[in-house]
Amino acid sequence: MDNRDYFWDNLKALLMVLVIFGHTVTSLREVKEITGLYYFIYTFHMPLFVFTSGFMAKTIMRDGKFRADRFFSTLWLYFFFCAGKFVIARILGQQIGLHLLDISGAPWYLLALSEWYLLVPLFLSLKPKTGMIFSVLTGLFAGYFGGVGTYLTLSRTLVFLPFFAFGLYLPKEKLYDFLDKAKKLRPLAFIFLSGISIYFIFFGDSFFRMRKLVFANRSYRYALEELAPYGFLFRGGLYLLAVILCLSVMLFIPHRKTWFSYVGKYSLSVYILHIFVRDIMKYTGAFHWIKELPKEFMWLVIPACIIAALLLGNPVFGRAMNWIANPVREWRNHKKDTFTI
Repeated sequence: MDNRDYFWDNLKALLMVLVIFGHTVTSLREVKEITGLYYFIYTFHMPLFVFTSGFMAKTIMRDGKFRADRFFSTLWLYFFFCAGKFVIARILGQQIGLHLLDISGAPWYLLALSEWYLLVPLFLSLKPKTGMIFSVLTGLFAGYFGGVGTYLTLSRTLVFLPFFAFGLYLPKEKLYDFLDKAKKLRPLAFIFLSGISIYFIFFGDSFFRMRKLVFANRSYRYALEELAPYGFLFRGGLYLLAVILCLSVMLFIPHRKTWFSYVGKYSLSVYILHIFVRDIMKYTGAFHWIKELPKEFMWLVIPACIIAALLLGNPVFGRAMNWIANPVREWRNHKKDTFTI
């Protein structure tokens, strides 16, 4: 009997398409409207992904004991991801180094996830209200410390911490009860999502000043310059916007099995493999050729990202990546894994 919760598979499938879009569009010819859509996506898709990881992290504690296997599996995948990028680059003639401690590229998420896992016992020892206040204040004020940056992906780990904590603390029943009762708000959520996306697509230039703040990997001084003293206000505003956007998106996620649910089930393979594919295209000059096309063709990046997610999330790749994540567990269980990010 299938006991999977397809809400999360469907949500992760959507998020993986957005992740692929975000990692691909920067390698293509710049189009103002697509760049605006890129900034719009970044205001909420990583907070929502972190929230999802926090929600799934409830199982890292079993019978009051920390599951070290989950932690080490995630950390091992981080090293595998970095090594894979390094090998691909070297094979294709790129003279790059292997950076494991100072990281800002795609593997950062796995390193941050392993760090969040270590914080789970601490947060579960606190009352939810205390833990949320602590995480929000940590995220708001982390930007004032210049030393908090890409080293050990510390900046992003702290800035996105409130979303991880919220997912960790939020009971499944309360979330589903809210989504069920809020169904009547779907028209309003649709209008809000459409309005914000249109604003970014056509008037995103006004957001240009804050673009560096969205990526959460640098201090306020780097992102805002002379406005740095007011950084906590800007970040607080982005927190609020992200929460509203995340809730609005979740209202439209189906709870039943769909034709794309498998992409979310095997989100790990999509997450890692799409970067390998992107790097190969970048180092072989494929993106350079694509950028020579008329700018109207750049909009094809959207269906291309959907197709990429459907292909890379297939069970063959998914099961192989799950085996890489934890070969001992796979050998023992001989069954489909539910490793999630």
